[in-house]
Amino acid sequence: MISLKSVKKTFPGSASGLASGGAGGMEVLRGISFELHPGERVSLLGPGGCGKSTVLKIAVGLLPPDKLDDGEIPRGSVTLGNIDMFHGAAADRARVLRQVGMAFQQGALFDFMTVRENLLFAMENMTTMSPAEMEGVLKGLLTGVKLGHTESMFPYELSGGMQRRVGIARALATSPSIAIFDEPTAGLDPVTSTIILNMIHELGASQAGNPRTLLVATSNVEIAIRFADRVILMNEGVVIADGPWRDLILHGSEWVRHFLGVRLIGLDLDYARGLNLPKEFLNAHWG
Repeated sequence: MISLKSVKKTFPGSASGLASGGAGGMEVLRGISFELHPGERVSLLGPGGCGKSTVLKIAVGLLPPDKLDDGEIPRGSVTLGNIDMFHGAAADRARVLRQVGMAFQQGALFDFMTVRENLLFAMENMTTMSPAEMEGVLKGLLTGVKLGHTESMFPYELSGGMQRRVGIARALATSPSIAIFDEPTAGLDPVTSTIILNMIHELGASQAGNPRTLLVATSNVEIAIRFADRVILMNEGVVIADGPWRDLILHGSEWVRHFLGVRLIGLDLDYARGLNLPKEFLNAHWG
């Protein structure tokens, strides 16, 4: 459903943080490759500023990857639903994007629209649902994210957590085959984070007969391992590791084991057990 191969991205401007991309640019992605298959649930994990959001924007065609020096051909390849996002026909790209739902970091709701209008806008422009069908989906999703009372409210009247929940509802309103969530819990308290994560689990898996591919980008290790068994771990613009997190936390490189483990050590033992951490890890750090 999603495939990136050897994708690079350099932004113009002064180089700082990540490696210099030449000519004063900043190389944010340095050859990213991974694949997601239909029905997979995957966490894209890494420290803040490592390029996760850039990966998501390139995957859905919002940003182009770097091009070769001698022409307009992109470095690497990006396919979404088997459509080349930078070489495919415009009609094919538009068609596959109608199968994608995306919730951005800060909700990205239209501030001049009510909650109801935000969800209807997505459905009216990306689906062939009838007005009655759209009404049913709208009511069901807002009830699912516990915001049935907010239909007539504007984004500025909602808390940050409420805006994230509306963003999740809008991302799923079109019954997409691929749903992408960029830092859905960043900056939120643990209780709200748990509520949002549970909602993604419940609503994201509720597409009967057509398994939905789900991708969450996060810098929170606990959120990543609670969301999916498979973790793609990034750092400084490259994929450091890709696989089941239980294997990575025990047998990954020193950097991988430290990144995953240091954020879990010190949790309450009963809570740690509830995360299904490997027994070897529990024994090593809790005795």
